[in-house]
Amino acid sequence: MSDSEPTEEEQQNMSPEQVAELQKKNCVFCKIMAGEVPSHKVYEDDKMMAILDIYPAVKGHILVMPKKHTQIMPLIPQETLSHIFKNVKYLSRGVKQGVPSTKTTIFIANGGVAGQQSPHFLFHIIPRDNGDGLDNFNPPTKNISQDELLEPLKSSLTKMMQSQLQQEGKVLAQPPNKDDLAKIIDQNPQLKEAIINNPEQVKKEMETNQKLKLLFQGVNIDKLSDILKQIETAKKTLAEQEESTKKEEEAPKQTLPDKKKENKNLLDNITNMFTK
Repeated sequence: MSDSEPTEEEQQNMSPEQVAELQKKNCVFCKIMAGEVPSHKVYEDDKMMAILDIYPAVKGHILVMPKKHTQIMPLIPQETLSHIFKNVKYLSRGVKQGVPSTKTTIFIANGGVAGQQSPHFLFHIIPRDNGDGLDNFNPPTKNISQDELLEPLKSSLTKMMQSQLQQEGKVLAQPPNKDDLAKIIDQNPQLKEAIINNPEQVKKEMETNQKLKLLFQGVNIDKLSDILKQIETAKKTLAEQEESTKKEEEAPKQTLPDKKKENKNLLDNITNMFTK
């Protein structure tokens, strides 16, 4: 590619790799890291750099970026992303102490629709104080039904995490759903008895037993214990009622005296009284 800027027609015929290279060439943040554009650098290591924003929202507003040109977060190498996320919290503390400020907002605009204005991925660390006037971080709430979003969103996130973990040679460990959990409990009488009679011991075991912890993730053991007690009581009552009904059906029927025979015997006795 020549040093001159390509025409619009040439850009349309570029491969994705050529487009990425052109964006990198024109990226002001890559030029800052190359020393071609001056900046107020506040931190740098082998994977990332932090500079003061030249158009700050408030005093002390800094930008944190990967050194390798990357447009959006999903394209950042995992090692670099982990390094940045691990260290952003320390940079945030440094901003609080250095400005100083009460709190900080760590802000990511990932993509144009989300407000990203730079072709280079950035973290914003913004010092915050009461009454600073930055109300854009408090979007208005809306009354949106969660039911219609729950299943498609849950399915999408699970598939995404499974795909990522497969690349890392790992398996996604998920807690069972309610039906599966009910089957597991029903097939393990000792576990059921422990939940019913000693829920505190079960909770204690969960602290050290990872399988139990995963199995009952998000489950209130005390409530589960109460529910199981109610179910067992209902089962016992139903069994007693069925046993009582069965006994009644099996009991011999009492025969009522034959009224005609009774009347005949009475007449015979009276007749005998007068014939003797």
